[in-house]
Amino acid sequence: MRAEGHMEDQRLRLLVADDDEVDRLAVRRALLKAGLSAQLVEVADGASALAALLQQSFDCALLDFQMPGQDGLQVLRKARAALVETPIIMLTGQGDEQTAVELMKAGATDYLGKSALTAERLSHLLRQALRLHEAQQQYRTLAEVLPHTIWTSRPDGHMDYLSHRGLETMAVPEANPSRWMEAVHPEDLPRLRELWQRSLNTGEPFEVESRLRGPEGGDHWHLIRAHPMRDSRGRVLRWFGTNANIDGQRRAQERISRLQAVTAALSEALAPRQVLDVIVTQGLVAMDAQAGAVWLVSEDNQSLEVVGPSPHARELARGLERLTLDTAVPVAEAVRQDRLVTYATREERDRRYPLLARQGLPFEASAVIPLRGSRGVMGALVVDFTRRRVLPQDEQEFFLALARQGAQALERARLYEAAQQARAAAEASETQLRHVLAERERMEATLQERDERLRAALWASSTGTFRWDLRTGALEWDENLDQLFGLPPGRTVQSIEDFLSLLHPEERDEARRRTEACAREGADFDMDFRVVWPDERLHWLNCKGKTFVDAGGRPLYMTGACVDITVQKQQEAEARQLAEFERQILGIVSHDLRNPLSVIRISASTLLAREGLDERQSKSLTRIITATDRSTRLIRDLLDFSQARLGGGIPVERKQMDLFELTRGVVEELAASHPEREVEISQEGEGAGDWDGDRLAQVLGNLVGNALQHSPAHTPVRVRCQGEPSTVVIEVHNEGSPIDPAYLPELFEPFRRGRHAGSGAGSVGLGLYITRQLVLAHGGRIQVTSREGEGTRFAVRLPRGPQTPPPLPGVASRPFSG
Repeated sequence: MRAEGHMEDQRLRLLVADDDEVDRLAVRRALLKAGLSAQLVEVADGASALAALLQQSFDCALLDFQMPGQDGLQVLRKARAALVETPIIMLTGQGDEQTAVELMKAGATDYLGKSALTAERLSHLLRQALRLHEAQQQYRTLAEVLPHTIWTSRPDGHMDYLSHRGLETMAVPEANPSRWMEAVHPEDLPRLRELWQRSLNTGEPFEVESRLRGPEGGDHWHLIRAHPMRDSRGRVLRWFGTNANIDGQRRAQERISRLQAVTAALSEALAPRQVLDVIVTQGLVAMDAQAGAVWLVSEDNQSLEVVGPSPHARELARGLERLTLDTAVPVAEAVRQDRLVTYATREERDRRYPLLARQGLPFEASAVIPLRGSRGVMGALVVDFTRRRVLPQDEQEFFLALARQGAQALERARLYEAAQQARAAAEASETQLRHVLAERERMEATLQERDERLRAALWASSTGTFRWDLRTGALEWDENLDQLFGLPPGRTVQSIEDFLSLLHPEERDEARRRTEACAREGADFDMDFRVVWPDERLHWLNCKGKTFVDAGGRPLYMTGACVDITVQKQQEAEARQLAEFERQILGIVSHDLRNPLSVIRISASTLLAREGLDERQSKSLTRIITATDRSTRLIRDLLDFSQARLGGGIPVERKQMDLFELTRGVVEELAASHPEREVEISQEGEGAGDWDGDRLAQVLGNLVGNALQHSPAHTPVRVRCQGEPSTVVIEVHNEGSPIDPAYLPELFEPFRRGRHAGSGAGSVGLGLYITRQLVLAHGGRIQVTSREGEGTRFAVRLPRGPQTPPPLPGVASRPFSG
């Protein structure tokens, strides 16, 4: 064979890439023992191997799978991505099937385990690789003379060859075959990707019809096929594919389908107006036109009148709504001469039809086809195009077929309409009587149907209804209420006392009080209560009743409904238990994590203080301290969150202090940690008061830190302090993009990680939530405004001393037990 002759007659040029000198020596010995004459280029790392493949020509390359810097798989992928066609055999100490599959998908010609490296095996693989490479070159030479597009891809689907005809017919960016899918029509791309991936996964042949964009910009239908080439073990080595242009066949099928659609639509159109709508609508779609209308011949056969289906068409035909047949316009010419009339450009139109030139119509081209019936031409269909358009023969034939079918359907519709009008006139009186009777029956049926629907809806939703006569005390309810209250067959409820006796004893007095208020004052009834069924099971019901009164305000009767809410009550109870459990777990876990973190930080700080540490040890200890500080801050936030949720608020320890001094200290500390940023501070008035300094420092750190994080680096952050008689106001302002208004209502909620929702790295989304809780713990309030052009401003208002609000009724504080 030619490949074997090449190995025996010519000296091979081989690239051997292996970081192990012993392995390279084994390759040289195997080549020598096999009697192969070869010029070897040896390298010891992946980067050198890749450079050699990109810059030099080789008959074959032997790459070690494990190499320093870049391994053999990385070199293989980069070489194939750069369209290097050199056969590549991977040398690997890992002989598992998964590694082999990965290598073949990446574009390896074959692979050889180092433990199996013999002269015979190496010689066989080299011959096979050269035969395959030679076959590929022959295949590509043949592909250039075939009428179809020919392409190949690696086992992973990466296209590495596209014939010259493919580059001529497909808009492949930068003539790069790997980007061929960018030429696929966006509507066809998802399905093509799905089928191609399925073939890559299963190894089954690939076939799909898709539109491909050509270099001139137009889309053409192609039949794309691909078949895998396998080795002796059944593994896919390459994919070979073809693209056949089937645009003509597809467009012919589409025209047939459109004509069938026209026939179907016309068969359903009974009235002349419906037929005209179908003619114009289908004509516009079929011809890809932008506007259209129909002109019909008058009864005296002397003029034409536009009957376009849309107001837009009538607007475009203004001044031409009614034309005599001798008018020099395309529609009159088509009707007079009974033939297709077209013009392809605005210039041709203005030259042939000066009247249209004066109309200033926004169209470049038009086509007019007469509508011929059994008694002569009935009118004409006009379609307009906003760009230059020359109708090919197939479109003219389709246009003529559309006009023939439309004219026949219009003639039938006119006959049908005339017959219907005659029949309607003869049956007018009978129809009117039948209408009255039918309307009565319909109303009765509607009332019955509504009643049945209401009953079915009440039954399906387990809803029962009742009516209570407040004057007589009589109580009526339906059978659904018997089921909701668990009444045995034969037992009835006839009074409000019967109703109250079915309620749980703990709700009975409250229900009695409410029903008495309804009977006495005309109040409405709304209550959740429990009922005890005969089997002693409890069911929750919600009962609502509307009281109706007379003109004097005296209660007359009540109507209402009851629905079973047992499942809802159970779900609410389970949700409360789950929420309580989660809050307790969060508080306990956060609390118990602080002790080991403190030990870690103290130990790391002690080690860091020792002398004799090298730079690497110092950096490691510093990272440990930084990580424990960040974890401690996270735990502090979680503990504060647990305290706020479980303990009714975060406790503060007040003492006399100057808030202005505290603010300046926090700002200076943050400015020192952000030397590249400008932080401005201004103070007015007095800053003395009773506050918890540590907690307010936490508030200031969160707000100023957020401002530094979420503002452009070249803009200043401004902190303003103003003392008022009883309060102190602190404002933090930064420039930049505003906060989305949709986020503002939830900005201070926990676990929000959006913009301005935390305090930077390590945040769990609790920063602003805890900030607000600390402000509230001091009896203050916090507000935020954020607008385009004005930036974002957080304003905190704090009273100078503790305030004791009156206790809320029914609310008891609960100590934090974490």
